[in-house]
Amino acid sequence: MSSPALSEYFPLTVGKYITYRVDSTVLTQFGRDTTVRSYRARDIVDAEIQDGMGRKSYRIIRSMTNLAGTNPFVPAYTFEATPESTDWVEYKENNLRFMKLRFPIIEGFQWKGNSFIDASSLNSPVRYLAGWEYQYQDIGQPFTVNGKTYPNTLTILQRDEVVPEGPFNPQFFKQYDYSIEVYAQGIGLIYKNLDHKVWQPPTPPPDSRPGYWEDGSFRIILSALDNN
Repeated sequence: MSSPALSEYFPLTVGKYITYRVDSTVLTQFGRDTTVRSYRARDIVDAEIQDGMGRKSYRIIRSMTNLAGTNPFVPAYTFEATPESTDWVEYKENNLRFMKLRFPIIEGFQWKGNSFIDASSLNSPVRYLAGWEYQYQDIGQPFTVNGKTYPNTLTILQRDEVVPEGPFNPQFFKQYDYSIEVYAQGIGLIYKNLDHKVWQPPTPPPDSRPGYWEDGSFRIILSALDNN
């Protein structure tokens, strides 16, 4: 079975950009509640560089503005994307190396996309990333986001786990880990939904501590608005 090249879904050309609506869930009231903050972000391939291992990479700069887009974009974050030959596309974010796409692009193909990350040691701040199996789904299918339909996309389901299973009950522990990304042919990432939340239940007297979401709980959704 033939496979398209990874570059078809993760094109890296200096000057290329994608603008996103970002909906970010953050903690309030010392973790007892959450709220959603929305804004715009623009990722632009800024320059071709060499990474720390001497490989050809691309610097991507994320700039931010208000949701309406009426304020100037202000640079906020820097990422690196590295095509490792034709085998995988590596993405470095907050010093974490993700294997975003892996060859071949075939329905159901799986790989350990977080294998470069120390997510297993006791002191790791990202232990929730351990053991994720990325899997291709819906290759070549259309996907609609923000009212625009992209005719040829692929979906990568990275994680879908709830511990324990069943509906949320604030009297009991709960952990959510869900992550999915959608890439459009010739464009790149058009949708991302990453949800990691851990609920600690209330404790009885004498502590009488209310239930709360642990520090580090978050959800972020990126949905494409436009691109060049």
